[in-house]
Amino acid sequence: MPADRALSVHCPFCDKTDVTLMSPFGTAQLVRQYYCNVCRSAFEYIRWQDEDTDKREE
Repeated sequence: MPADRALSVHCPFCDKTDVTLMSPFGTAQLVRQYYCNVCRSAFEYIRWQDEDTDKREE
């Protein structure tokens, strides 16, 4: 996963972008698991959410 892709992931609890990818797959294949280094929360993020955003920006 490119580093710039991780920067676009926001923590749903504190809205910070200082997150670390914990696992490319979460409880389902369509989510990734991240850890927020600011509020120390683990959360899941929809994998295709970034891809949809990238397509809209083109």
